[in-house]
Order: sequence, then C-alpha cells, then structure tokens
Amino acid sequence: MIGELLAGAILGPQLLGLVHETEFLDALSELGVIMLLFMAGVETHVRELYEVKVTAAKVAVLGAVLPFAAGLGVGWVFGFSRDENLFVAVALMATSVGITIRVLQDLGLHKRKSVRIILGAAVLDDILGLFALGIVGALALGEANVLELSLLALETVVYVAGILWLGPRIVARASTALARISATVLFEIGVILTLGLSLLADTIGLAAIVGAFLAGLIVAEMRQHTAVEERFEPLAWFFVPFFFVLMGTYLDLSSLTDTTVLLEIVALGTVAIGTKYIGSLLGARAEGGRVAREVGVGMIPRGEVGIVVAGIALGTGVMSDDIYAAVIGMVLVTTIAGPFLIKLGYRRGEAAPRPTSENEPLDEDRAAG
Repeated sequence: MIGELLAGAILGPQLLGLVHETEFLDALSELGVIMLLFMAGVETHVRELYEVKVTAAKVAVLGAVLPFAAGLGVGWVFGFSRDENLFVAVALMATSVGITIRVLQDLGLHKRKSVRIILGAAVLDDILGLFALGIVGALALGEANVLELSLLALETVVYVAGILWLGPRIVARASTALARISATVLFEIGVILTLGLSLLADTIGLAAIVGAFLAGLIVAEMRQHTAVEERFEPLAWFFVPFFFVLMGTYLDLSSLTDTTVLLEIVALGTVAIGTKYIGSLLGARAEGGRVAREVGVGMIPRGEVGIVVAGIALGTGVMSDDIYAAVIGMVLVTTIAGPFLIKLGYRRGEAAPRPTSENEPLDEDRAAG
C-alpha cells in the first residue's frame, strides 16, 4: 500500500506529471475503495458487529469528539478563521477504514475481534463525520436549516439500521431459493447490490463506502458467500490500487517549502494520531488492553473522507490553499504512518495473546468458529 501511495506521488503532477486526476480516474478510485469495503463486509457477519456494538459506539464517539475538539484548538493557535477551523476539525474526525483493512489483510490479521470493533466504529465514525460536515457546510454557506439537518439524521439512521435489520432477515427467508442459484449469478447479484447501496448512501449524503460495507454484510449471510467472495477478489485486486495511487497524487511537494504549512502539518498530524488513538483506546478499554491498543492504532489513518472535507471547503472558497495543503499533509502523515503503527500494535499484541477468561477462546479462534 505504501508503494502505491509513493507511486502516485512520483507519477503525479508534482514530479513526473504522468498521472493527473480525471473523472475516469476518480471513478476507478471510487470503485476501488467500494470493492475494498465490500470485501471487508463480506468477511464480517452482522451478529459479530452486534456483539461489539456498545464498544464500537464508544470508540466512534470518543474517537470523533477528541479529534474535533483538538482540531479547533490547533486552528485557534494558528489563527484560522471560524469556518476554516470548523472544516479542519471535521477533517480530523473520520477514520479511513479502507487503509486499516488493507494493511490487516496484507498481514493476515483481519479476523481479530478488534477488527470487528474497528469496522463498526468506522461506520459510525463516518456517519458522525459526514453529518458534522453537513452542519459545518451549512453554517459556512449561511444556509443552516434545522429541518434539513434533522431529515439527514433521520435518513441516516433509517438507512443503516434498516439495512442491518432487514438484510439478514431477507437472506434467511430466501435461503432455500438462494441455495439453488449458482455462485456466478449470486456474484452478479452482489455487484448490483454493492453498487446500488453505494449509490443510495451517496444520494442520502453518506460516503458510498458505507453502502458497500453494508452490502458485504448482507452477502456474508448467504451460504455461498465464500464462492461469491472468491469471484470478487480479482475485481478488488484490479481496482483497489487506483484508490491509493490517486491519494498519492494529492501530495503537493512545493507546499513543504513553507515553514508555516510544515508546522501546521506537524501539529495536525500529531493531534490526529494522538487524539484518535487515545479516544479509541478509552472507548475499547473494556475489551482488555491488547484489543484496546489494536483498536487504537487501527483507527488512526485518515484518508478519503478527510480529503473530501478539505476539497469541499476549498471548492466553496472557505479554505485557503495553504490550509488545504496542511490538511492533505495531515491525511498523508496518518496514511503513511498508520500502516507502520498498525503493524507495530498488532505484532505487539501477538507476543502474549491470552483469553480474557479461563474458558474463553482467543479472538482468532472465536472468529474462525
């Protein structure tokens, strides 16, 4: 993944100029992160998320509130305007679960209990962040409307809760009919479901990856989900690198020559890593020290949501080019440092794995069971 990010930086407009952002590349990148989150969802069962729903909610809330508050503090220190300050704080909230899942898949550690907590928390995190973006955007444009914001919150709750409740029940009712369908046809149904729910999420105002993850959860309830997953893997291998290469092209090396921008990147990067780790650690502490540490490092990477927030602010004229560069720098710092911190945190946990009680199996055993 680091290689793909570096490839984007080298091939991008700042160095060789061979790769430039286009609508076509954006589409390939979006398909890549959609496929990545679908694959994460298909390896997770709804009942497993229900088992960690309380912990995931704590991690999501604390992991969003602390970075938001700290972001406001950093903006105040550097003299950002009110609107710039709010957008920067929102950019610090969300977690790029795609980066975490990719790293853990590469390490073969994606079946840990901590990963289920991270996935659940990241979905809630994304919802909180995007809802906050809606509020901040309305305030910045002077279009704050209590009714519209209330409708967005209601649509979000209905969308996520409805799919999590209805999806597994529909699959269970249709299990006999689905068992008679070939894996190839189920794969085609899975593609339609993934793109459909992603489009619906985007229409509501959520990130498309939320819909892709929920689609994966539904497919995971099918008996033939393993065969469907095997057919999705080639698509994921092809599309996913586009997402990380495109992220690498956002790096503007010329901004690194500005001392103020460098200081802002260091401050925002430090705050982003520290507050997300501490908030997630506190939220997951009831699960034990090892799981809490794994959740803490797994929630660190920012990514597509942070870039989207900064892009919206820049596009509306609310954010200056220098602050935009600082936010992108923060995203890249957490994106590049995240995999190393995740690897360190999870490998450290392997040194002394033990059940939480005498008869309780390890997370890996429970997941395998």
